[in-house]
Amino acid sequence: MIKRILFVVLALVVILIGTVLFNTFRFSSRQAVVTSLVAPETSDEALTHFTDALHFKTISYGDTSRLDSSQFLGFHRFLEKTYPLVHQKLKKEVLLKYALLYRWEGKNPELNPIVLMAHQDVVPIEEGTEKIWTVDPFAGVVKDQFIWGRGTVDDKINLISIMEAAEKLLKENFQPERTIYFSFGHDEEMGGKGAQAAAALLKSRGVQADLVLDEGGIISLEKVPGMTRPVALMGTSEKGYLSLELSVEKQGGHSSMPEKETAIDILTRAIVKLREKPFEPNFSPSTQGFIEYLGPEMNFLQKMAFANTWLFKPMVIGIYEKSAPGNAMIRTTLVPTIINAGVKDNVVPTIAVATINLRLLPGDSSSVIIEKIEQTINDDRVHIDMARSFLSEPSSVTDNESYAYKKIDVIAKRVYKDIAGSPFLMIGGSDSRYFDQVSKGIIKFSPMIDPIGFHGIDERVSLQSYQTSLWFFEQLMRDTH
Repeated sequence: MIKRILFVVLALVVILIGTVLFNTFRFSSRQAVVTSLVAPETSDEALTHFTDALHFKTISYGDTSRLDSSQFLGFHRFLEKTYPLVHQKLKKEVLLKYALLYRWEGKNPELNPIVLMAHQDVVPIEEGTEKIWTVDPFAGVVKDQFIWGRGTVDDKINLISIMEAAEKLLKENFQPERTIYFSFGHDEEMGGKGAQAAAALLKSRGVQADLVLDEGGIISLEKVPGMTRPVALMGTSEKGYLSLELSVEKQGGHSSMPEKETAIDILTRAIVKLREKPFEPNFSPSTQGFIEYLGPEMNFLQKMAFANTWLFKPMVIGIYEKSAPGNAMIRTTLVPTIINAGVKDNVVPTIAVATINLRLLPGDSSSVIIEKIEQTINDDRVHIDMARSFLSEPSSVTDNESYAYKKIDVIAKRVYKDIAGSPFLMIGGSDSRYFDQVSKGIIKFSPMIDPIGFHGIDERVSLQSYQTSLWFFEQLMRDTH
């Protein structure tokens, strides 16, 4: 009997190993083979245009009353002066005073258009950090092979690259095969009402685009574990955005006679419960695509794990969970961002309030997540309300076999040598979230190489990134078949 059991166990082990090896060896590359083209050198004029664009303090503040219209209108005049042919030959519309929408008529009206997106606004410089910057954040300085300044990464590199490429092609009397729209929102950092207006306008006109391209993934040389070649991370979906306000009201009083439990105690206990019980991990369709497209390009052991997620999924999840970006790729995240309570050090507050921010994994709706939060807290004294910031459900997922994905994959490989392309879940937010009813082919990708200082101090992109970005958008506009 024991021999029979051992034989069965051995047979099962052999079958398991055989299955794992079979899946690994048939886990073949899904990378399209594309001949790369050498990018031309960036002209001094194009570089000056980019650095000049950084001078405009097109800042989105939390308080919308602080918006400086002179900076946005000045930026518009700069675009008109710098790109005269774009403004002569393309139809331009201004939405909500500052958002810009351009239409470049294509040769073939039978083909659906494409939409190229970027945003004009930038985040503020954190008060008190100005002196920490290596350069003036709005000076547009070129130093150590980088272009420095607020907006270099997010997102004026895309906006200026689009305009530069269009102006260059118009000088050649070029006309794209498809109609191309440029949509440049003015308040992406504050929720994107400009982009909403553009999307609603295009929808009202019956526009259905085969491709919408907005900021998102990047070209990474070294940030994808297991990859020894560059990777173009092309966002095929993005997480949702939800902020909730937790509030507790309980009789306060003099701090010399505290009750056993205060409003702050109840509130902080609720936050601790939520932080100690994270939402269940899962592979969204974009993350599954990441595994399928990059797994075959990795070393044997990693390839084996990705080829057999039915067996190794817990191990893969454990690896992802070790880093904050990795953890954000596999689950809905929750973090407290604001806590308010108390007015004086010797007064126990009556009201304690906290704001928690969540980024929703595709497949997790806000209603289901709120219900889970209520169950986890399990305390009727903690009131849960929607915060005043906007709500965005997780985006739809662009098919890896779509025109949109394949086109951006090909162009990325054309402009950067020996690059692997991959679907990618964007964990932040973008204006393209509002274009779901305009296109089923939304890709979130910025053709810059490992940018530095996103939303932070010493924001900058390399000169090579700008060169690649210019070449990328030129090649895309030339090839819209």
